[in-house]
Amino acid sequence: MNYRAILNFIIKDPIRKIFAIIFAFGLWFFVAIDNNYQYEKEIKIVYTDLPESLIIVDSVPKISITLTGRGGSLLNIWAAPPTPRCNLSKSKIGENKIPVKKIVIPIGFSDVKIDYNTPSISIKIDKKISKKMKINVPIKDSLKEGYSISKINIFDTITVIGPREILQNLNEIATETLNIRNKSSTFTKELKIAKISSLFQMSKDRVQIQVKVDVTVEKLFTNIPLKLIFTPNQRVSSEKIFLDTLIVSGSRNIMEKLRKRDLSVKIKLTEFSAGEYTLPASIILPDYIKPVYSNPERFKIKIY
Repeated sequence: MNYRAILNFIIKDPIRKIFAIIFAFGLWFFVAIDNNYQYEKEIKIVYTDLPESLIIVDSVPKISITLTGRGGSLLNIWAAPPTPRCNLSKSKIGENKIPVKKIVIPIGFSDVKIDYNTPSISIKIDKKISKKMKINVPIKDSLKEGYSISKINIFDTITVIGPREILQNLNEIATETLNIRNKSSTFTKELKIAKISSLFQMSKDRVQIQVKVDVTVEKLFTNIPLKLIFTPNQRVSSEKIFLDTLIVSGSRNIMEKLRKRDLSVKIKLTEFSAGEYTLPASIILPDYIKPVYSNPERFKIKIY
């Protein structure tokens, strides 16, 4: 038999050449699947059986393992990766270290050995609580000249469920920013709640609000007491102890009820060392009230 002629025929004929390659690969694959190999993979962990009163704050999303076994078995695992399951029924509040050998990985092949690339994983658990939240509506732009916001009514309540350690320090959540440009009358709007931590579940993701609008008026106040904030180790004095004049603006409805006791003028001195300073005061006003004019603008302060 002329093998050279047959070889030339296969090489020159592209279809024969493709069949030759497929045949060679198939022969290699048939031999390879029966040999032993190692295969390293990261697989996602599913956490199960956590008591309803608890919540996962931080966890390891994946675990790295090394699989050793027959090529055919590893090929099947590669095509359909197993799902490790970590039972949290006996978890406690705080940090939990779980040995990786307690994680159930359903392999389904007796010839495959699993080696873990880390001895344990760490999971943080906290008590799950619920809390009603104050809703804050951020504002951008301005109403039509001559008008002010009188009040924002929020018709919905939001309850947030989440980890106690974080939720107990959270008192309000914000909506998306509300654009009030050129508005001159009361209006209603549905707003989305701004995104917060993925650890939280909210009873609603939208709220219905009403923005009450009224005409703008100004009001004059005089001799508002100046409050100095300082540490027990500081001695301080101020050349003036009152803000002589303050003019504020806001909706007519608010201005009619606004009193001097609703205003506050403060200077915080706790971060200052001994010396003489000329400092501006912080003017604390109720919502939707704006300062128009104040005198003096700065106060002479001495710290001993």
